[in-house]
Amino acid sequence: MIWNRITLIPLVGFALSISFILVFGLFYQIGETRARDSISEETDVLAHALESGIVRSIQDIQGRLNALSVQLEYDSELLFQPDELVHRLAVLTSLSPQLRELAVVTAEGLMLASSVSGTAGLAVEGVSCLSSDSRGRSLSFGHPVAGRSLAQLLAPSGIYQLPVCMPLPGEQGAPVAWLVATWNPDAIREQFRPLVERLPVSAGLYRYDGVLLAESPNQAAAPGSTLGDAAPFMAALAEREWGAFQHYEAGREYLVTYRATSMFPVVVSLQYDVSAGLASWREMARRLAWLVGIIVLGIAGISLLLWTMARRQAQMADRLQLLGTAISTTANAVIITDRNGRVEWVNEAFTRLTGYHLDEVQGRSPAVLNSGTHSRFFFRTLWETITSGAVWRGEVINRTRDGRRLIVDQTITPITGDAGAISHYVAVHEDVTARREAEQRALFLAFHDQLTELPNRRKLMEWLTEALSTQRQSEVGLLYLDLDNFKTVNDTLGHLEGDELLVITVKRLSNAISKDVLLARLGGDEFALVVTESVSKYGLEELAARLIKVLAQPVELNGTRFQLTASVGVAQGQPGITEPATLLRQADLAMYKAKHDGRNLYRFFDQQMDYLMQRRVDLEQGLRVAVESGRELSLRYQPIFDAHTLKPVGAEVLMRWCNDAGDWISPAEFIPVAEESGMIVEIGAWQMETVICQLAEWDREGLDVRYLSLNISAVQLARDDIAARLLATLARYGIGTHRIVVEITETTLMSKSELVRTNLSALEVAGIQVSIDDFGTGYSSLSYLKQLQADYLKIDRSFVVGINKNHSDEEIIQAMLAVARSLQMKVVAEGVDDERQLRFLQAAGCDLIQGFLLSKPLEAVDAAMLFSQAGRGLTLAAGFD
Repeated sequence: MIWNRITLIPLVGFALSISFILVFGLFYQIGETRARDSISEETDVLAHALESGIVRSIQDIQGRLNALSVQLEYDSELLFQPDELVHRLAVLTSLSPQLRELAVVTAEGLMLASSVSGTAGLAVEGVSCLSSDSRGRSLSFGHPVAGRSLAQLLAPSGIYQLPVCMPLPGEQGAPVAWLVATWNPDAIREQFRPLVERLPVSAGLYRYDGVLLAESPNQAAAPGSTLGDAAPFMAALAEREWGAFQHYEAGREYLVTYRATSMFPVVVSLQYDVSAGLASWREMARRLAWLVGIIVLGIAGISLLLWTMARRQAQMADRLQLLGTAISTTANAVIITDRNGRVEWVNEAFTRLTGYHLDEVQGRSPAVLNSGTHSRFFFRTLWETITSGAVWRGEVINRTRDGRRLIVDQTITPITGDAGAISHYVAVHEDVTARREAEQRALFLAFHDQLTELPNRRKLMEWLTEALSTQRQSEVGLLYLDLDNFKTVNDTLGHLEGDELLVITVKRLSNAISKDVLLARLGGDEFALVVTESVSKYGLEELAARLIKVLAQPVELNGTRFQLTASVGVAQGQPGITEPATLLRQADLAMYKAKHDGRNLYRFFDQQMDYLMQRRVDLEQGLRVAVESGRELSLRYQPIFDAHTLKPVGAEVLMRWCNDAGDWISPAEFIPVAEESGMIVEIGAWQMETVICQLAEWDREGLDVRYLSLNISAVQLARDDIAARLLATLARYGIGTHRIVVEITETTLMSKSELVRTNLSALEVAGIQVSIDDFGTGYSSLSYLKQLQADYLKIDRSFVVGINKNHSDEEIIQAMLAVARSLQMKVVAEGVDDERQLRFLQAAGCDLIQGFLLSKPLEAVDAAMLFSQAGRGLTLAAGFD
């Protein structure tokens, strides 16, 4: 009976607690429903009032525009009286404080007149309502536009305007102009302000398509943003023009009330923060809930106490089971041993990690995982730590059942009994093998190149620092090797093939040096070799020559066979005297000297090389000034003659540079600098504009200049949309595409750059003729030549000078002419300087001649005189009869 009463007490208490809770819940539900109804009614009234204010504002704007439209229809001459029209616009604007500007814009988008002074004639951009299909005098609302006026769009962030457009119809009904009013968003916000300050609401004005026109300061959306078709607002608007809906955002509840104006395509939206509006009611309910909770807790306390006592033992059992499950399924391996270190239990993660099952290690020592990496002292220290009752943590290298190396972060914790004696040990293993290997790889890459795995610049400087220390007695040799024209290979074949070429280079260099020579990659196509044993000038010369010879062996990539060359700079340093950075700089300067002397060479450092480096820097700086000023660069035109009539038919355009000091710099010197620095793109654009303008001028003078030939580098084709630029310039001057010949080199044909191929394809489609320059001096790939379908083939001067001197040069020229005839290409021979060369080329069937024998490069005035004389029948043919 007593136990029944004890059981009845918590049941009665539980029933009373439930009753209190149910009564409070009913009270809370009724109270919140009434509060929500009050909020809904209030927002509906406020939205209606807000709609009325917006409609009055729009009607005011419409009235100004109607008044302006009537004045223009009554007196159409106002459109041609800008001062009077601007005055009337200013008067109308001043009468409406909510307008920033009134303007008349032509159908083509030009500002005819505006209340903002100084904007007449400017282009109006970004006003979307100018392109609407409005008829009559209906209004259209444009997308919000940044700025304070239509023609001045630059303004601080957050300053924008709302264009409202009304067409000014002509006789046929189509708009002859647009009347545009810029609605001040601040005036709209001023209508929103009383509501926002008094209530937890945010307001917005939208177009029917969901574009936000104006917003209250506390609204997060930016003017001009769109709600999208899937937004609840747009879905509700599609059903009816006024209404309300609820939505939740960031854990808060909002009531959105909207009203679409019946006269204009805009919608007023009022968003009420229901969570904030119900705050006072919920605070009162919360206090009442505390009171009810205290009562319920007091009633239920005894019941909970009894239930707690009855379930304590079961809970203890559940916790032990949960702990066992957690340890068993944890991701880290867990081992439990007795006080002597014999394994009693392991979890599933241990089996996955090591390959050993419980029955294989139970009763055995964890030494079964010993990899032999650690010493006896390591394990003795470990045991001394844990037997003293302390926790040991460290990194251990184990070995799995299948022999794999396993690195674990291990924590061993002693477990003590009631008497304080150690009864068990718990070891937790976390696998850090992948992390340690990644760290070792990262450490390796900090001092080595990722592609070739050679030591990098940082490692090289360590070598040089050690080699140049005072403890050494012998000299240190440093070879700085740079692949010639590797950038062109990258631009033409692509970066993947370029990387493959670097790997081939490393293999060849490694096979060509002894083990005591240290090889490093400095970056890109630059390598360094450190020689520390038996350093002598003769030995360094022999090594440099051997490297150049090894690298000069032909390379074949993707079916393309070509020859790789390198320039090598050599420097020697004295231990205790020469700094590592100085030695590296000296070798670098020597390498640049080798490049300057013709590439595929080696040069030893001498003090004169500092001048060459400074020359390169001065050229780049001077060229940059020349490009910016536009005064120092000029063009020359070297005529191209018909080989048989010797009449000039065109000209090749050549670049010249005379700096402010009056010094002429050779194109062979400054063009490579322009390409390496990227200035060739800007220079090429200037050259193109100047040449086509000159060709148009000669056409106006009646000169018969059939075409002009432009040299375009692979860098321009790979970095600039040069085809589009050329075609646009030709169209602007009214010059036919057949009047321009683009000269490219053989290496450009092999380019795998997408932009290069796009440019060449666009030139071919447009009818721009292409000439292959310096044919026979590079890769001489006939397949690429056929694929491009070039129009002209230029025989390089290096072959022409061999006429009557070198029979092989004459045979090569005959072969080139045969190839050109088979591909239906015309042949231009450049560098023709004497009459014997001319006679040979005429007899061989060459089409066009270019060289100092017939004409040197001329200024535009002299070239015009030459073409003028040719037009009068005066040619050079009589002089060679």
